[in-house]
Amino acid sequence: MSDAAGPDADLGHALRALPQVQPPAGAWAGIEAALARPARPHRALPALALIAVCLVAAAVVLSTRRLPEPVPAGIATGTVAVADSPRALLIRRSANLERLLEALPAERAGRASTGYTAALLEDRIALVDERLSLAPQQPLSEASTEALWQERVTLLDSLMRVRYASSVGRSL
Repeated sequence: MSDAAGPDADLGHALRALPQVQPPAGAWAGIEAALARPARPHRALPALALIAVCLVAAAVVLSTRRLPEPVPAGIATGTVAVADSPRALLIRRSANLERLLEALPAERAGRASTGYTAALLEDRIALVDERLSLAPQQPLSEASTEALWQERVTLLDSLMRVRYASSVGRSL
């Protein structure tokens, strides 16, 4: 064939040159019978349902947890009691989430999508930490600082949920 005919013409010519093969006897009837049978339920469905129930239960438990009540500063020192600031509560919540993350079993192998999600969350946490660490050189308003701490807590909470779900999924 010439180059002017193009690759499609060459492919068509090559396909026509293939030998004719007859299907085995009863092949079409077997295909029709297989299509007529009802589909079997997937074997992993009970395990997936159990994982979903565990994830929902973990989400409910984690979402209903309340931040600890602020301890008045003056109780231990005998001075006038002053409640913690919202930022102090966020810092404490952040520290609690980090302890919970450390308590989870080490991740050995898991789904790529879970690892990717965890890596993205960790990168965002690192960016927030970097911005918070630059605060002495580049001062932030109280509202901006509190917003960064709130974002850090939200990201840590999401990371905790992803890692928890991953560890529950591996144990099943």
